[in-house]
Amino acid sequence: MAIETESATRPIAASVDAPSRPRNPWLILVVLCGAVFMVLLDSTIVNVAQQAIIDGLGASLTQIQWILDAYVLTYAVLLLSFGRLGDIFGRKKLFMLGMAIFTAASALCGASVLLGRLLHISPAEALIVARVLQGVGGAMMMPQTLALVVVVFPPDQRGAALGIWGSIVSLGAFVGPIFGGWIVTNYAWEWVFLINVPIGIAALLATAPIVPESTDPQASRRLDWTGLVLSSAGIFALVFALIQGNVLGWTNPVILGLVVASVLLLAVFVWWERRARNPMMRLELLRIRNFWVGSVIGFTFAFGLLGIFFPMTLFLQGALGFSAIKAGLTTSPMSLMIMIVAPVAGRLTDRFGARWILVVGLSLATLGVVLMSRRITVDTDWLMLLPALIVTGIGMGLTFAPTTTAAMADVPERFAGSASGILNTMRNVGQVLGIAVLGSVLQTSLARHGWDRIQTVAGLPTDVQSSVVDLARDSRFDQIPAAVPPAQADALPQIYGALQQAFVDSMHDTLHVGAAICVCAVALAFLVVNPRRKPAEAGEARERTRPVVMFD
Repeated sequence: MAIETESATRPIAASVDAPSRPRNPWLILVVLCGAVFMVLLDSTIVNVAQQAIIDGLGASLTQIQWILDAYVLTYAVLLLSFGRLGDIFGRKKLFMLGMAIFTAASALCGASVLLGRLLHISPAEALIVARVLQGVGGAMMMPQTLALVVVVFPPDQRGAALGIWGSIVSLGAFVGPIFGGWIVTNYAWEWVFLINVPIGIAALLATAPIVPESTDPQASRRLDWTGLVLSSAGIFALVFALIQGNVLGWTNPVILGLVVASVLLLAVFVWWERRARNPMMRLELLRIRNFWVGSVIGFTFAFGLLGIFFPMTLFLQGALGFSAIKAGLTTSPMSLMIMIVAPVAGRLTDRFGARWILVVGLSLATLGVVLMSRRITVDTDWLMLLPALIVTGIGMGLTFAPTTTAAMADVPERFAGSASGILNTMRNVGQVLGIAVLGSVLQTSLARHGWDRIQTVAGLPTDVQSSVVDLARDSRFDQIPAAVPPAQADALPQIYGALQQAFVDSMHDTLHVGAAICVCAVALAFLVVNPRRKPAEAGEARERTRPVVMFD
């Protein structure tokens, strides 16, 4: 059945450059979710392929770190700019261009050995360059997907659509580690990237006839180059400092200088945007209560919750010796619960508003993290973690769609791309900050607890103790036997036992910090304002949703 549109009742200033709202937005959502799945699959699948890439390319630890970080850094820096550029030049245009770049860059990643020969650089350096291009493509695509969902769906169906969007995000997180582990176990590592090529081509062919174009009809075609440069430089300095903080040390002059530079650049950016005739970022969006509250919740939630899964992966694979596939399967119940709960949470948000769903969801996610900390021991297996992961997954599923729906509910459609860019940037910076800070907490705790525990191993020289603790802090457990003199080789089981217990103690510290940050997100959820509907409007909303049989 056709879905009734609202375009006739909307004021022109809030509409887009299209004659009416599309009559089949669910088909559009399928195409957009396919692209989201591709981007999220790539960002998670590469993590489990690290060792295979090191072996295949002979990459150093620094190079493999940049193979991972080049994408994250580029993606985070450009999200804000491309969100606004989509408003100006067309969201579909940027979406398709981003998808084409991402697909081509994925092919270049798979051909990095050949690319390195052609450019006379090492294959690892060629892969880093290709990952930067992937980041450019991903940053073009993601703000447009969220903006297009906001544009093509009426407000009373938006929560359900964003719930499905959130479940696809979870599906990428669920499938990525498992599929990536299977690929690197059975095939060459290049297929981790090449798998994106057929998906990207199919999505491009589907986008052209199905997805409508939309723009901000009142936007000037003159670009705010000053704002673009200031925001990109400020975000780059911040994200680069967060990524390299654990490597160089948080008190390193370079890191401190980058943090100061970031604060100054972003302050000047805000000053400039308040005075620019055609600003890149619409600061008036921050006057919308639900938008700024939702953005801060997204930042805090990503910081406290998404940031803990990097330490969790280190714990499962490093301290407990899980394989990549086993580690992925261990955490998969959480992603599975998000997939199930997120669409339901979206429908509930359409009906009841976001505030109390967010309060319940964030509270459950916080409780799940606390339960997880209690279940982590040297004997932890998947069954012990299962209840905590289920509770956390339900909480996350109840959080994704309501946060986005609340943040975007009062945003004029013509600013949808800019708002989406801000929201996605806040989440990504929050996640990078969470990984950096919680990773630093883990390393600091490992050094402290590791030193306390290693002293229980009798007869081990002080310099050897120090070397072993340093290796454990950097999760280089496989190098510990070489650091122990042959005369003390019999003490290796005791050493590993002591370090495992130190890792457990450190994970408790790390998860407690993550839970405390999630509590802040719970407090922010009380600030969300539910929309007030008149009885007649509520009846009209029910009439509009009645023809949609997908969720009935």
